[in-house]
Amino acid sequence: MNEFGGAQAGDGRLTKRLIKLADRLAEAPSASIPGACNSRAETQAAYRLFDQARADKRGLSWEAVLAPHMARTEARMA
Repeated sequence: MNEFGGAQAGDGRLTKRLIKLADRLAEAPSASIPGACNSRAETQAAYRLFDQARADKRGLSWEAVLAPHMARTEARMA
């Protein structure tokens, strides 16, 4: 799900982690984060993403995460 590829996470590694997490959650939308992730390491990576997104660290807002997805959705609707 490259819908989030343009997200401004402030670090390419965080963007890759966001894309992977979005893929996992899209595959199992009703699953918990540990249930959607394929391994303990992947689950820990997801929680590290959320930790890094905190306001006192990177301040990664939901608007910044969803902006590329919304832009791609608008482009498809045009």
